[in-house]
Amino acid sequence: MIDLKKILLNSNYKKETEELINIASLAYKHWETYWTGFNSTYVCEEILKDFENLNDFKFFIYGGFSSSQRSRIACFRGDNIPEENALKSNFPAQGIKIIGNFLFDNATQDDFRSLLIENGVNQIKVGDIWTIGDRGAQGIIDNSDIKHLDEKIFYLRDVKVKVNVVGIDELQIPSGRSKKLVNTVEASTRLDAIASAGFRVSRTKIIERIENGMLRLNGSKVNKPTINLKIGDKLELENKGFIEILNLEITKRERWKVKLLRK
Repeated sequence: MIDLKKILLNSNYKKETEELINIASLAYKHWETYWTGFNSTYVCEEILKDFENLNDFKFFIYGGFSSSQRSRIACFRGDNIPEENALKSNFPAQGIKIIGNFLFDNATQDDFRSLLIENGVNQIKVGDIWTIGDRGAQGIIDNSDIKHLDEKIFYLRDVKVKVNVVGIDELQIPSGRSKKLVNTVEASTRLDAIASAGFRVSRTKIIERIENGMLRLNGSKVNKPTINLKIGDKLELENKGFIEILNLEITKRERWKVKLLRK
């Protein structure tokens, strides 16, 4: 069986790794498939690296559609592997539509995610959320404990919205985010400077998000924008994806040429 202490020792994602270990124990005992909560797809991929040599278990990452930014990990016994189509068709989540008129009061993915959390939905039960022009948002949500949301009216700031729980196949699935190289010149290698350029978020807003614990550096939450980064560092910003620092080079004018991979 899994040695909990050994796997957790070097993990950058201890909470998520511990959850996976717990469901792996259930899968092994009951011969069934168990799913973790939603985490960023990148985090799912990172924590599974610690499980690569465990033949007793197999895993499957899925978030409701192929290019999802937030996913769950399915765990099952290595001698009881289900079909991939069966895993997708039995994915324990549903679609959600949040309908309202935001023509004069623009709202972001973060706003809609916060609306769900403020109305009783645990953060790990919320998958991808994406806006639909000025008419609201759609997304993926865990299929447990969501009856209180269906057909209900809520307010996002001053805008009245109606929430409908639907099948995932009824959603307008967003196009996938492609990998992109970003080249920029910055005055320093500070976290706030590089994160602002890489995620295309203003310096003021990126500092707010860092101080609120919404950014991870190499898997760990940080709240100091003044940290200096190095080649190979990986940043994850909640709902904005990931960037990896490919190169840092100082110029003759003592500024920094920065090469990033955003995904």
